[in-house]
Formats: sequence, C-alpha cells, structure tokens
Amino acid sequence: MFSTPPEQHDAVPPDIFPPRAAAGYPVPALTAQQVNDALRHQARLQEITDLDLLNPDVQALLQSVSTRAAKELGLPISVVSIVLDEAQHFASSYGLGGWLEEAGGTPVEWSFCRFTVASQEAFVVEDATRHRLVRNNPLVEVDGVRCYAGIPLISSRGFALGSLCVLGTDAHSFREEDLTRLRALATEAVALIESRRPSTKGAR
Repeated sequence: MFSTPPEQHDAVPPDIFPPRAAAGYPVPALTAQQVNDALRHQARLQEITDLDLLNPDVQALLQSVSTRAAKELGLPISVVSIVLDEAQHFASSYGLGGWLEEAGGTPVEWSFCRFTVASQEAFVVEDATRHRLVRNNPLVEVDGVRCYAGIPLISSRGFALGSLCVLGTDAHSFREEDLTRLRALATEAVALIESRRPSTKGAR
C-alpha cells in the first residue's frame, strides 16, 4: 500500500455530501464551493500559522495520540492532519508507510479530512468504493483506502485546524463507541496543540 504517488486529479461532485456519512451520523449538506470557502477562510489559516502547526516538532507532541487512535480503534492507520487551503499536512501519523509517509501530506483535493474540517463534524466513510464523495479519489482508486473516520480538531477560538482520523484498507463499520473514543483523543490532541499558543501573560 502507498508504494507510489498516483497522478493528481480532482473529481468532487458539486453537491458533495450524501444525506448520511454512516448509520446514525448525519452530516450537513455542503456544496464544493462551501467546502473550498471554509478551507480558504483567512482567520482559520492564520490560526494554523499562529500555532506553528507545520513545525516538525509537532510530530513528537502528537505522536502518542495518533498511535493510540489506530490501536484503540483496531485500524492500521491513523493521522493527525492539518488542513490548509491547497494541501493537507500530516502532523503525526501511525502506520502510513510508502510515499505518503515520505511526502508528509497530499494535495487538498485528495484529503478526506477537508470534509471533516468544512463541516466541523465527524465524517465517516465505511466503504470508500461506494461513497460518491470519495470513490474517485486517487487514495481509493490507487492506494486502496477503504474506510475512514475523522473528528475535527477545533481550536479554543472556534477554528477547525484539521482532523484526527483513522483509515483502513478494508471496508469497516464504525460503532458509536468508536467515534466517542476518537472524539476523546481529538480533545486530547487539541489540548496539546493549544499548549503551543503564545502566552499573553504580561500583555497590556
């Protein structure tokens, strides 16, 4: 899996969100334009800059969270992603390997996590080959991603910075307790991220 990078293409339908992401987990109806607008929001991008989340030292800070997410949910891959306007950056990961690990991210057009960020809600794909939003994604067609569950990482100022997600190469049914555990780990990741916020003590 993930041996060579696939050729880039963008195949997002204009009305992207299906009525339900998974049983019991509805998602809001968003258009592709609304997703793009959310990703390009300047205050959100500034928050990522202020927290210095593209710094390589973030990996050590968040590695325990990504490792535990994969192990506790019983899936081979977990990623803490930071979603920009044109790319997603893997702040930490477990189980990736291959070109994705070497690249440390993907174009934003390939990002499952962009939908998590835009909706600021859990986004769940139980069988990517049948999900009309991601079935044409190169990560599905070439690299074999089959399932995904992501929880947004929302800062104390209300901005979705990225996602804590788990992925697998087989279709997978997610239970409510799976997402409950993933949310708890996402909360832990946000607390660690917030520890990077510059102190305002002594400011006048």
